[in-house]
Amino acid sequence: MKIDERRCIGCRACSAISSSISISEDSDVRSITFHPHDESMTERLIEACPAGAISPGLKAESFTLTFRMRRCSTCGEPFATEREIEHVAAHISQMQGFQMSWLDLCPECRRDGQRRSHALPCIRTRGRR
Repeated sequence: MKIDERRCIGCRACSAISSSISISEDSDVRSITFHPHDESMTERLIEACPAGAISPGLKAESFTLTFRMRRCSTCGEPFATEREIEHVAAHISQMQGFQMSWLDLCPECRRDGQRRSHALPCIRTRGRR
């Protein structure tokens, strides 16, 4: 398999399919190491990649791609790569009603915000009784 380094967004979808792909993260960087693997997995990896960065071909040695992490604007935890967020933003920017500011929040803070926004009308209604 070949990886187009310009297209890979560091989303980890490929690592869920192949144990020959390893992930390491710290607070600022996600590294994805691609090791030689069984070529029979290539088609599944191509299908799994949302960015179209994987194609058939031989890569005989291991290599690593490194991605800068995005931190949540609320809690400060790293939650996705910058490229991942850019990829998502490009695909959902046309969606009506979507708040682009949600892309700056980790999944946990998004859920908390959504719970609060759904709970607020209930709280107001109960307060009027």
